[in-house]
Amino acid sequence: MAFVSADRPDRPPPARARTTDDEYSAVVRDRYVGLARLAYALCGDRAHAEDAVAEACSRVYVHWARGKVDDLPAYLRQAVVNEVRKRHRRRALERREEERRRVDPRAHDRVDAQLGNRTVLWDALRHLSLDQRAVVVLRVVEDQSEAETAELLGIRPGTVKSRLSRALATLRDHLGATDV
Repeated sequence: MAFVSADRPDRPPPARARTTDDEYSAVVRDRYVGLARLAYALCGDRAHAEDAVAEACSRVYVHWARGKVDDLPAYLRQAVVNEVRKRHRRRALERREEERRRVDPRAHDRVDAQLGNRTVLWDALRHLSLDQRAVVVLRVVEDQSEAETAELLGIRPGTVKSRLSRALATLRDHLGATDV
């Protein structure tokens, strides 16, 4: 830790803690209406605006009391803006979470239909040979390129194309018979 001397003009003196609350109270009292108006303009709700100003003032006081605030009115304005933004983000997150948790009665039917279709599809895949099934799974499900699939299976890219073509035709025939 370096010693800061008074004869070093390149370093500012350490900040001093404020000793009186009167100055802070006077600034807040004088600026409260403007801060509340600012918060209301940002959020559009009087109760939320007043809460945001109160929370911002309490947070700023801690920094001001430690001597870390040079321009108190500007610092209060910025704190109010930050508080309104924070509350807005929190409410948006809560609304999203509420929507996510809300149960759609039709969702159960959609899930049942998807599971039914999936079951039919997996049954149809079992009717393919292992070679054809491997090509379908790698190309369609895993979204591998023809070259990647060919390399992985140790076959030529043309063989991948022909196996995929025959496998898809077999699947169409099988799935067409089940009306899915």
